[in-house]
Amino acid sequence: MASTLALGLALTLLPAGTAEAAGPPSPVFVDVAVATVWTSPTSPRPVDRPALTNPSDVPAWLAAMSTADKLDLTGSDRTQTQALYGQRVEILSRRDGWTEVAVPGQPTPKNPAGYPGWIPDAQLSESAGFAALSADRPTAVVGRALTWLHDDVALTRRATEVSANTRLPVLDERDDAVLVATPSGGVRWVDADAVTVVADGESAPSPTGAELVASARGFLGRPYLWGGRAGYGLDCSGLTGTVFGMHGITIPRDASAQAAGGRAVAKDRLEPGDLLFYARKGGKGAVHHVAMYAGGGQMVEAFDAATPVRVTAARLDGEYAGARRYLP
Repeated sequence: MASTLALGLALTLLPAGTAEAAGPPSPVFVDVAVATVWTSPTSPRPVDRPALTNPSDVPAWLAAMSTADKLDLTGSDRTQTQALYGQRVEILSRRDGWTEVAVPGQPTPKNPAGYPGWIPDAQLSESAGFAALSADRPTAVVGRALTWLHDDVALTRRATEVSANTRLPVLDERDDAVLVATPSGGVRWVDADAVTVVADGESAPSPTGAELVASARGFLGRPYLWGGRAGYGLDCSGLTGTVFGMHGITIPRDASAQAAGGRAVAKDRLEPGDLLFYARKGGKGAVHHVAMYAGGGQMVEAFDAATPVRVTAARLDGEYAGARRYLP
């Protein structure tokens, strides 16, 4: 009976790109596993084509880029951030097949509505139905770096791979699988062990520092990607922001803004989950890097385009600029 109800609810979703006949435009959602948010419509290079389509193919994009290509992303400011499947975005403007958006849940001094940038129209969908479900249903939050949505409850037919911190409305729950709605109107099943279901109006349980570190370790070996905020590849603040987001805590998107939040922690009082910051001019200049303290004199970080996410010795000298704690 629950499945019948769930499918009936899912059928109320409007097809992608469909607006209601009257009234304000339908809300707009990311309709690919990961949408890269570009600085401008002219920012992408030929090598970036796999990241511009629907479905997006981020693994192919990463495989196609040389280290020099990845360094070019870092040095040229081509990308801003990423938004995940089912993420609602605020429309700022539209131009030639692109939409300028603000991404809520990624606080930044750049725009009070959320992190700004451009996404190809093909990677967005409009759906009042999905918005309604998102507003009054429990939410499944993906807790693995990557996991699959499936076409069947037995989880044998893969449909779409999604990232950690993807959030989708729950339509039904079984012992081994959870049925979720998708922004383009369909329904999919996901492994129950891969998600945490949060009831509507409730907050996720407050994590411990050790739980934050365990989530960060789940990204070990993933590529560094400037602007990355998904299980396929992350930059330094993308890693820390995603880990906190997985546990229901919103922190600023960029390292410099993260360094201005939370509360200061002395280096001799560091605890797992604290954020460590690094700045030019011997730690006195502009903050350019963040890592998560893992305990035992170690930290987890997404360091640079040539280095996957790693655990390394915590650097508490040189460019060290202090630590901040976001947990109570």
